[in-house]
This record gives sequence, structure tokens and C-alpha cells, in this order.
Amino acid sequence: MRSLPENRKQGSLKVKFTVIIGYLLVVAVMALGLVSLYNNLVNYSNTRIKGEDMSELLIVGNTLSMLYEIESEQNLINAENAEQYFHKYDSIAPKIRANLDQLKQVAVDSSRIEKLDSIQLLVDRKRENLQEVAVLLDSIRRAPRIVVQNESSYVPLKLNQEITDYLESKNLNSADTNKSDTSVVAGNRRGFMDRVRDVFVARSDSTVVIEKRSIVSDHDLKLIVDTIINKVRYSERLDLERQRQFQLAYLTRQELMSQTNRMLTSRIDELLKGIEQEELEKSLQLLIAKEQTISGSQRTMFIAFCVALLIAFVFAILFLVDINKSQRYRRQLEASNKRISDLLASREKLMLTISHDIKAPMSSILGFIELMDIHGDRKNETYLNNMKSSGEHILELASALLDYHKLEEGSWQLKESNFNLYGLIDNTASGFEPLASRKGLEYSVENNLPEQLAVYSDLYMIRQIMNNIISNAVKYTSEGSVRVRAWLKDDDSPKRLLFSVTDTGEGIDDADQQIIFQEFRQLDNPLGEEGSGLGLAITKGFIEALNGTIHLNSRKGEGSEFIVEIPLKDAKEEIQVESRDKPEILQQYLEGVSVLLVDDDPVQLTMTSEMLAKKKIKSVTEINPDKVLSLLQSSSFDILFMDIQMPGTDGLTLVEKIRRLGSEQVKNMPVIGLSARSDISKEKMKSAGFTDFLIKPFTSDRLYSTIWHYVGSGNPEEKAFMPEEKQSFDEKGARALIEFVSDDKQTSAAILQSFINETGECHIQLKEAFRKKEEKVAQGIVHKILPLFRLMGNKPLIGLMEKLEKGETLSEDEESFVLNKIEEHLEEATTLRKEIDKN
Repeated sequence: MRSLPENRKQGSLKVKFTVIIGYLLVVAVMALGLVSLYNNLVNYSNTRIKGEDMSELLIVGNTLSMLYEIESEQNLINAENAEQYFHKYDSIAPKIRANLDQLKQVAVDSSRIEKLDSIQLLVDRKRENLQEVAVLLDSIRRAPRIVVQNESSYVPLKLNQEITDYLESKNLNSADTNKSDTSVVAGNRRGFMDRVRDVFVARSDSTVVIEKRSIVSDHDLKLIVDTIINKVRYSERLDLERQRQFQLAYLTRQELMSQTNRMLTSRIDELLKGIEQEELEKSLQLLIAKEQTISGSQRTMFIAFCVALLIAFVFAILFLVDINKSQRYRRQLEASNKRISDLLASREKLMLTISHDIKAPMSSILGFIELMDIHGDRKNETYLNNMKSSGEHILELASALLDYHKLEEGSWQLKESNFNLYGLIDNTASGFEPLASRKGLEYSVENNLPEQLAVYSDLYMIRQIMNNIISNAVKYTSEGSVRVRAWLKDDDSPKRLLFSVTDTGEGIDDADQQIIFQEFRQLDNPLGEEGSGLGLAITKGFIEALNGTIHLNSRKGEGSEFIVEIPLKDAKEEIQVESRDKPEILQQYLEGVSVLLVDDDPVQLTMTSEMLAKKKIKSVTEINPDKVLSLLQSSSFDILFMDIQMPGTDGLTLVEKIRRLGSEQVKNMPVIGLSARSDISKEKMKSAGFTDFLIKPFTSDRLYSTIWHYVGSGNPEEKAFMPEEKQSFDEKGARALIEFVSDDKQTSAAILQSFINETGECHIQLKEAFRKKEEKVAQGIVHKILPLFRLMGNKPLIGLMEKLEKGETLSEDEESFVLNKIEEHLEEATTLRKEIDKN
């Protein structure tokens, strides 16, 4: 069966493929529709382009306009403007001829070509007519001016008398009278072209006038007058006849030209109508093609739309099916993510509360192991040593898990302080010498640091880095040697600590060198040594947090060398150099010291007081933080150890109140904070008013060293933070409280009685809180007793108590279950206490 992520992944891929295929099909259909539409539009465009070729019609219109222009001016032609009109006609005629040639070139119909040829001939004939008309008009213009008389053909009496009077006035009545005779001799008739040229080029008149004069006698006067009159009349008749001939010829030519123009216009109209009819047919065909194109395009788009709609409908159904699956997978995944988030949050809360849940009981266990005096009983001493080793291993494992969690989450904060680096290196490296000796290894430490070297850094990180690397070297080296070296590199700023560990173990392959710094990765080793797989991952994380580097040089079968380089800061205050030889804390130096212990855990109070009693140190225990102030005012103490997390008034609030007391002795009294939490910095505790800070669990030596440091004159070497631990216990009942001190009846009885008293009182208070629905009160009570019940391992009871501690509300049945189980454990502890007393 596939898992939820796999199903979701498959569903997501299916939806993607469905969407892609659907889009591709729709796009393909639309593309085909667009291609078909484009082809229709192209065909229509080509048809339209052909139909819109109006060049023939434009040429015809242009030609017709020019002919109309000539014809309109032809009606106004006369003798004076004939030459100008002929020039204009000659300038337009070539254009008309060129237009006709263009029409011939584009014409595809032979009948149209014949029509164009006819028009060309008519245009040429019209030009000839214009030439003859121009000649006639020119002749008329050049002819002499005569008087046309249509009524009579003789000279009137008045004219005759005027002639006689004129002759007498000239003395022509004498005997000898001058006679003159004038004759007009016409020139030779010229050709047509010469006469046309004479129209444009002026020539002298061809008529020759010959005048003859003679002296006539008086008796011939009358005869002369008659003769003159007859000649005049004859000349007039000749000129009039010629004029009439010219006019007749002009009218004939004009009529011929008009006929030619009418024929030309008729032919052009006929041609134009033919072209117009063709254009109308083309327009009609274009409209039909347009209608067909639009219909075809509409049909194509309708088909494409229907197909696309069908595809969209089909794929919409598929989408809905896939989306429903996806939504179902999403809801399942969200539920899984929520569960994972809840689990991670629960894990985080668990990791943060491990210090109180595990370290406090483990502190009690290790403390009571130290209190057991079984010298001489080698077997029991071996048992206790094994138990102590197992407990310390649990603490180390829990520390590794917590450190890894903080590094992974990014919540690790540097806890920098001033310390002597030489002493830290010396003490840490020397601590592995017994283990190396038991394995038969040659173990050497070269501490080349200055003994006065004081730095400001995270002491815990540097110690853990050294512990992890040296521990691995000793653990995975079966024979040979382990060499530890430390030196200072101060040729640049800042100064840098160089630390190397060299062993003669199995070595590491090149491929494995890339993965050993990963979390939960362990290499196969022939020694069968096992670990958490977090040591080097945490080490690398610490080194990077300190802005340092780590290098590995190793070959398979030749051992390994780890080199660490860490930048250092100078100490911010002077540090007293610790002696290399730890002074023996003698009992007489601690006798008479008065210690006040404040903790809400009675088992922790009992264990700590027993530790102090071994050195004959006076101790007063107080479980109620509200009574501490009155106790300090009524009694005098040298040092105060106080838990910082207690119900009601916590340690931070209480120490602030203590520092405000009027007594100088109380103000200056060392107050040591106690907690199983490792996420609290020492500087924060000092700023709150604490003198120092110890992390649970702590050994008796550490407890004595702290007292010696602040009350005596010693300098404890170890007052640093210890990591948190994590451990689970099987259900053991009340015997788990005394399992490690079962041979000491007196101590066992005291522990059980303390549990009966404190838990019995808490049982009553919890029952009352349930009755009054006081959730905060119930939460504080459960927080106080939960570590002991975790030690006893009743998982159903622990689960409900954890809900109460988180502030969650229990049902009435769950509340009854909690009260009944607590009562059962009290009865069990009472029975066990009685059994111890009987024995």
C-alpha cells in the first residue's frame, strides 16, 4: 500500500498531466481553427486585392477627363485662340495616347483592344481636324475687311455723288485729269502644310496690289466713276464669296470635328460602361466571396468552439475527480503535518522539560550512589560503579540529544564567560587518561598554551568539542597511541586556538570522511563500539558557532588526525590562575558551614542534605519558598542553594526579594541557583541576583567545590553548565525511589517517608483544586510531583499529569483516575516503608 505522500505525489502528477494534455488539446483545436480562419482570410484578401485593382478604371477616368477638358474648350475656339488651343491639344494628346497604351497592356479582351485602337484613330483624326480648323481660322483672321451688302448689287446715288464730289475736290475735273487703276494679283496657291505653318509663323500677304495712274480728261470722269464703282462691287463680290467659302469650310470642318468628338465620346462611353460592368461583376463576386469566407469562418469557429467546449467539459470532469483526490490527499497531508507539528512541538517541549524530569531524579540517583559507603564490599562496589557509569552515560546521551536539537533548531546561544583556557584544556584532556590506560593505549597530552592565558568564550562548547573528539579517538583505537596537542596561533589578530587529536586506529576512507560529520551516521568498526551518531555532528556545529574550522586527515589502516582551529577573544577581566594540583578539600575546612537548601523537590532536598552531612556541613531544608525570607531574617547562613523553578514564588523573584532585605549579611550572602535547564546563561543568572549557577545533576565534589569557593578559600575547577538529559523508565512503582539505596535501610526509609508525607499533602491539595476547578493550582502541584512519578514509570498516570502540567483540562473520570493512582502509590510506599521497618 502506498503511503500518503506517495499517493499525493502520484495524484499531483496525474493532475499536472491532465491539465497539460487538456491545454494542449484545446490549444491544438484553437490553432487548427485559427489556421483555417487564416486561410479563409488570405483567400478573401487575395480576391479582394484582385477586385480592388481599379487601375483600368482610373486610367479611363483620367483619359475621359482630359478629352472632356479639350471638348469643353473646343466650343470656345476662335481665330485669336486657335493657336493656343492647338498647342494645348498637342500637350494632352501624348498623355491620352500613353493612357490608351497602358489600357492595351492590361487588357485581356481582344474586343477591348479593338475599341482602344478605334479611340486612338479617332483622337488622331480629331487632331487633323483641329489642324484644318486652325488654318481656316487663320485665313479668316488674315483676310481684308469688307462690307457685306446683301440688299443690292449696285452703287447707290449718294455714293456716286460722293465719289464725284471727291474727284472735284481733288481738281479732277480739268481737261487733263489724272487716272489711276489698281489691280490685285493673287499669289500662287500654297500647299496644306505651308498654310498650317503660316498660321504659326507670320508671312507677308501673297496678294500683290498694282496701282496704275493716268491722267484722264474731264469727259471721262463719269466713265471713271462708273468703272471704279463696278470694280469695287466686283471686288466685294469676290471677297464675300471667298469669305463664305472659308466659313463654309470652317463649318464643315467643325461639323466633322463634332462628329468625330461624338464618335470618340460614344466609343469612350461604351468602353467605360464595359469596364464599369466588369467592375460591378467583380464587386458582386467579391461580395459573394466575402459572404462565403464569413460563413466558412463562422462554421470553422463554431466547430472549434464546440470541440474545445467538449474537451473542456471532459477535462473539467477529470479535473474535478483529480481535484477531489488532491483535496482528500491534502486534507490527509494537512492532518499528518498537523500531527507531525504537534509531535515536533511535543518533542521540543519534552526536550525543554527533560532537565527537570530526568536530571533531578538522575541527580538524586547519582547522589545517593555517592552517599553509599560500602568500602570493603568489592562486589557491591562494582555494582555501584556500574550504576554510576550507566547514569553518567544517560546524562551524556541526553546532553548530545539536547545539544543537537538546539543546533538544528538554531536556538543555541553562546554562553561566553571569562576562564583560563590552559586549565580547561589540561583538565579536559587529562580526564581521559584513566580510560586510555585501561585499554592499554599510550596516551599523551602536550599543552603548549601559556598558563596565564585567559579568554572570553563559551567554555561549555570548547569542553564538549574536546570531549567528543578525544572520546572517539580513545573509543575506536584498539592499540597504539592517542596524542593530544594544543597550541596558540597569535601571529595574527585575533588569536586562535589550535587543537589536534591523533590516533593509530583503523582510519577512515575518503568517501566516509564526507559523512561522518552528518547526524546519526556511524561507521562500521571491528571493535563493536556503539554511539549515538551525534558526537561529530554536534562538534562541527559547535565549531561553526564559534566561527572555527575542523579538518580531518586520515587513511584507512593508518589512523586519523582531527585539527580544530577556534578564534579567541581576550578575557574582559582578570582571572585567577588555578593550580594544576587540585587541593584536597578537607573536612575540617567545611565543618561548621551553614547552608540553606530551598527546593520544591523533597527527594532532592534529602539527597543534597545527606551529601552535606557527610562533610559535617550544617544544612536547613525548606520546601516552601514563601518562608525563606522569614527564615533568613531569623537565622544566619553562609550560603544559599535555591531552585529557580518552584511553584508560587520562583527563584528569580525570590532572589530579588532577598537582595532587597536590609541585612548586609543577607545581601552579600552567596546565592547559588539550581536548575535542570541548560538553556539559561550564567550571565543572566548573575544579572538577576544569583552569585553562581549549578545545573542538576551535580556531584558531591562539585557541591563541595562550590561551597569551598564561596565560603572557604579554594577555587573550584568545575562550575560550568552541564547538558540536559533524557531517559525513560519502565513502571517500577514506589521501589524505584529506593532502588539504588535499597541496601541502606535507614536512607530508604527516610526517602519513602519523605515521599509519603509530601505526596500525601499534594494529593489532598490536588483533590481540593479539582473540586474548585483551580487549574493553575493543579498545574503547580502536578509540576512538583511529576518527576517522582516519572521515575516510578506509571505511563497512564504520567500522561494525564503531563496534560495538567501543560494547562489542559481533564475530564472528571480522568481526574478521578489521577487521584486514585496517586493514592495507590502512596499505599504502596506506606507498605514498603513498613516492610523496611520490620526487617
